[in-house]
Amino acid sequence: MRATSWAATGLVAAALAWGGAGYLATKPTDFHDYRVAAVGAAQTAYDALASADLTGTALLAGRVTGPYADSMLGDARDALAGAAKQFARVSPPDQRTQKMRDELGPLLIKANAVLPGTASDITDKTLDNLKPVEDALDQFLEEHE
Repeated sequence: MRATSWAATGLVAAALAWGGAGYLATKPTDFHDYRVAAVGAAQTAYDALASADLTGTALLAGRVTGPYADSMLGDARDALAGAAKQFARVSPPDQRTQKMRDELGPLLIKANAVLPGTASDITDKTLDNLKPVEDALDQFLEEHE
């Protein structure tokens, strides 16, 4: 009888775990989940632009080499692409989150457009183009964090 009790308890625990995992895997996106995804994407985009800005400034001042700047810019591009992809996967569940998407989507596109691809792309003008997008992302973060 004791073995039967343990077996039944084990089956119930396994069923509950399986059901909980299924719920978490299929749980619809709510406001909080969407906000977390949007803020994460905005923070990553901001960090990518800030890294490019610091790297570009150092490159123009002769404090870093071209290959180092290329590596840093590549990492920034990869991070921005990952953030945009992650953000695009989440659908806005309501009007508040749709407004968030309407604000952040164009900022991610602008961030991608102004982020230099290689060290040879970096000029004072390129760095000047980063600042307004960085500021807009920072404002988005302040509003939604």
